[in-house]
Amino acid sequence: MRHYETIFIVHPELSEEDTAACVEKFRGILENGGAFMVKEDHWGRRRLAYVVKKQSKGYFVLFEYGASGAAVAELERNFKIDEQVIRYLTVKIADSFDEEAMAQRKAEAEAKKAAGVTAPAEPDEVDEDSDNDDNDDDDDDVRDRRRRDDDED
Repeated sequence: MRHYETIFIVHPELSEEDTAACVEKFRGILENGGAFMVKEDHWGRRRLAYVVKKQSKGYFVLFEYGASGAAVAELERNFKIDEQVIRYLTVKIADSFDEEAMAQRKAEAEAKKAAGVTAPAEPDEVDEDSDNDDNDDDDDDVRDRRRRDDDED
């Protein structure tokens, strides 16, 4: 079992019920293929970067899951057949998928969501030896440029 992520775009003119039914259909295809769903994220209706199948908007859905190659192939085959899907992309995240670890991560995320607690943002890693004063670096660049100009004369 491998770790995958699939993003697909559903036709924007479908009603909410039809869109939900379409997403449920594809989730069912994965689950019937033995996939373990980690995350299902509905991004909603968004503007496309360029026109796709005469559409400038679409309903975006993200699936993160662990599945066999056969399950992914079946999902993509159904994407090609279904006229409601205007574009899709599947990416392999990792060669191995630890179902137990993902189940635990999923349970923790749901518990935090139910409690209304958001995870704190992790601070950016800062190298202790780094110079935080950007002005010195800019002055060095100007001096170097002047030296090069003088050398060329």
